[in-house]
Amino acid sequence: MKTQKFIFMIFTCFGLLMGCSNEEALDIEQGEINLKKATKSAVFVVEPNGFDDTENLKKAFADAMAAGQGTVVQLTEGDFFIDLIEVREFHGTLKGAGKGKTIISTIADLSVDDFINQNLDVFLLSFVGGDVCVRGLTIHTPQGPLSSGSIDKLYGQLGFCAVTAQYIAENEHINAVVDNVEFITQGYTDVGLIVDSGFWHNIPGGVPLADIDISVTNCSFSGPYSWEYGVLLMEIREGNIVVGSKSNGNKFNNCDLGIWHNVNIKATVHSNIFIRKNGWFPLQVINSPWREDPSQFPQTFQSVYNIEKNTFNVSESAGAVLINDNRRFSPSYEIPMLVQVKNNKIHTEGNMFTAMGCLNLSGTVIRNNKFTGEAEYGVRIFSQWPEGLLAENGLLLGNNFSNSKYSLTTVLLGNGTKDWTIVGGNLGESVWDWGENNIITGFNNNTSDAPLGQAIVDNLEEMKNALKNLDDR
Repeated sequence: MKTQKFIFMIFTCFGLLMGCSNEEALDIEQGEINLKKATKSAVFVVEPNGFDDTENLKKAFADAMAAGQGTVVQLTEGDFFIDLIEVREFHGTLKGAGKGKTIISTIADLSVDDFINQNLDVFLLSFVGGDVCVRGLTIHTPQGPLSSGSIDKLYGQLGFCAVTAQYIAENEHINAVVDNVEFITQGYTDVGLIVDSGFWHNIPGGVPLADIDISVTNCSFSGPYSWEYGVLLMEIREGNIVVGSKSNGNKFNNCDLGIWHNVNIKATVHSNIFIRKNGWFPLQVINSPWREDPSQFPQTFQSVYNIEKNTFNVSESAGAVLINDNRRFSPSYEIPMLVQVKNNKIHTEGNMFTAMGCLNLSGTVIRNNKFTGEAEYGVRIFSQWPEGLLAENGLLLGNNFSNSKYSLTTVLLGNGTKDWTIVGGNLGESVWDWGENNIITGFNNNTSDAPLGQAIVDNLEEMKNALKNLDDR
């Protein structure tokens, strides 16, 4: 069942969509509707009726798609109550009057069994294929059971898929932009925003993956979600992911961001705020195989993740940032993902295990981050299964630990680590080095005779080239 997903736990999208390709497209003014010839000014206005707006919204999408690409479904100010809606191959914008002004919520009894019986994910609003922009509204799921069907909750509030159990999108691809949207739940909702393969149950041979490009900016996510995720982006064969950008970050309050089980990815997580208490890790990049034979989806390029200028205020949790490249254990995935964690502010307090966990990584650069507060560990680096796979050739450069206190150690270079270099950063009282040929300088634990310079230069040059390629997408 779908709930089994819980067990496993960047800078422009391609073309930014026909209906959302630039700011002019996003801010289409209402104009005269011409159903015979679509123009960017074709706007289909929907007003709330106070009880069930499902059919009116469906009709607006149908009329917009009949008019052509670049159209707008405009929701006026007010409360909209809808049943589950799936929209296929929409090339345009769903636009509200603003967060807190246009509010989408649920009718009293959602028809979840109609979707489950078709092996479809249970999203309140889902888009399959197309070029879609959603902006300027609030999606709110209320307290209490949402359905009298076989399950009484939603899997997600807003979903994007390119392949489902009932439909395969054109080119097995979807572009999605989510901007200035507020996600709120008071329970009975697993996740806020989801990207995945739209299958409720697994199928023999594993679900097919598809190509998805998504940008999420200026949004807010407020839990509690049943699975604890405000955003969950997974099961992408190839895609570009943007979660926040300079001056356009998102806020995660009492919920997490998960980027899981993807194959060929260029991703950036930038300028977001994470506020978390009593959880796991509010940011998780986990690359393990999921629900399919990894050999079905060979890597065609090295995945790159840039995690930059985010702010973490985390307490009573497992940690703040978790990065795990355990897909490297599959023979079909020999290309390690390349990760940079740069200029983030990471504050931890209370009963915390670690600030950052790094597993099975190769070529990772962790630089110029400011760590404050307390935990058992600052940065833990290790291989989950050291016999056969190393966490290797990484660089910690210029991180500031001067205002932090870790009861066990500031940095753990654990079993299975090799050729890591740590330079400077007010490392505090201790580094535990259980690995091989690791180099620590700016600290009294430098026992290696290996030269420092070239390893640092090589790592930084590799990351610089990877980020340039990311920008050139």
